[in-house]
Amino acid sequence: MNSSRAVPSPAGSQEAAFTGDPLPEGLAPDIDPVRFARAGERLAGVTLASRMPRLLASGVLDGAMVVHWQLRGENARDELDRVRQFLVLSLQFAPVLACGRCLGPLAVDELSISRRFRLAATERQADLEDPEAGADVDVIAATPRLDLAALIEEEAMLMLPMAVAHEVCPSPATLN
Repeated sequence: MNSSRAVPSPAGSQEAAFTGDPLPEGLAPDIDPVRFARAGERLAGVTLASRMPRLLASGVLDGAMVVHWQLRGENARDELDRVRQFLVLSLQFAPVLACGRCLGPLAVDELSISRRFRLAATERQADLEDPEAGADVDVIAATPRLDLAALIEEEAMLMLPMAVAHEVCPSPATLN
């Protein structure tokens, strides 16, 4: 169930192809983000929540929950009309969280997000460019190796609701 495959993107295609080559330990691979974006590569896969310890520590109760993810690289113009490299990460998953009132499990509707990251040459440049990027783009430093598994986990944690509660909590068990 933990798999991923890099697929060259057909010209003009908006869909990410997925076939299912197994990955070591079921985690997304490290990538060279600049090369990935320049080549317009695509990568897709699924990762179990049990492979994401920080996500589980954030309140996800089901380690068997599957996070579906896609990553697409692209060259596009930024807000100043410069050609830049971008990564677009999409995630979908349906977590089971603890109810804030009864602490019982509560299945949450599927969460889905697509985040766009512009690549900057350095951390300093990323910090300088971030305010000008706009609300729909985050700027990240283009390190030689991007830990994609960590990025997926961080974005999944940010998607979690702050607090959830049953409309009506199930009756607590009674002791005899």
